[in-house]
Amino acid sequence: MAATAEQEGPTSLDTTPILSPEQMRQIIISLSGGTRKPKAKEPEVYRGERHKLRGWLAQLIVYHRTVGWQNDHDEEKVLYATSLLRDDAGTWITLYAKEQITPAFDNWAKFKAELHREFGVIDAKGEARIRLKNMKQGKRSVTEYWNKFRLVASEAELDDSTGGEVLLGGMIAELQNAWGASSEEYQDLETLAQWTIRKETKLATVRHIPQ
Repeated sequence: MAATAEQEGPTSLDTTPILSPEQMRQIIISLSGGTRKPKAKEPEVYRGERHKLRGWLAQLIVYHRTVGWQNDHDEEKVLYATSLLRDDAGTWITLYAKEQITPAFDNWAKFKAELHREFGVIDAKGEARIRLKNMKQGKRSVTEYWNKFRLVASEAELDDSTGGEVLLGGMIAELQNAWGASSEEYQDLETLAQWTIRKETKLATVRHIPQ
């Protein structure tokens, strides 16, 4: 009986479509709900406090980047900023809105300049030094305290010796005592800050060692 030769041919596996990388990317995006931009956090309202103007403008810059207003969009930037003005700042912009005063600004850069002229800190260096002397670590970590301290210190223009004394003066007693018992010296504020951060970590470790 003659053997019947089996005819070879393509199987179902041979016809399986191969997805391209781009097709795979589109499927993944579809399954994950698509690409989403981060939701922009609304800046706080501004009431005309001189010491808060710089931080408020920084919030606006972050907002502009999130909503895609980094470049141009001057009209949108000014209108949005004015919608957040309250109290003294609100009174100031109302005079322009009622056309009782001719605006000295027609773009975002000039609007910011006018805000600084009207509500900016008059003696930035002097006010920064007062804020540093009143600043205390409290229950915050040294890292949190140092980050806030150096932001203000950039305006105070203190030398490293004076800045170090002020920085230590605001720290908790445990760290002040640790520095007093140490023979180390610091070359600049950054060195001192990093020493106290390391010391705080060591003290926290010791406190958690079982007695």
